[in-house]
Amino acid sequence: MRALLALLLIAAIVLGALIMTDVINIDQTREASLPAVSVEKGALPEFDVNTADIDIGSERRNVEVDVPTIEMRGAGENSDSGESEAPAAN
Repeated sequence: MRALLALLLIAAIVLGALIMTDVINIDQTREASLPAVSVEKGALPEFDVNTADIDIGSERRNVEVDVPTIEMRGAGENSDSGESEAPAAN
């Protein structure tokens, strides 16, 4: 993909250089014009759609939520025995 983009960039630079040095000369020989378009009155389509009736309601309920407990440990504490470990000396 990069090679293709690089090739296109190099081709654009070379083409620009050739045009600027008059090696390639481009002259417009005919003016451009837009095509003639006529618009007539139209109509949007109509649809007949039957859907199911849905009743939406709300009610109050009490919900029990389990609250997690967090046990804070200091740095160097062993998670299995609860004992503190001394930092290893290097």
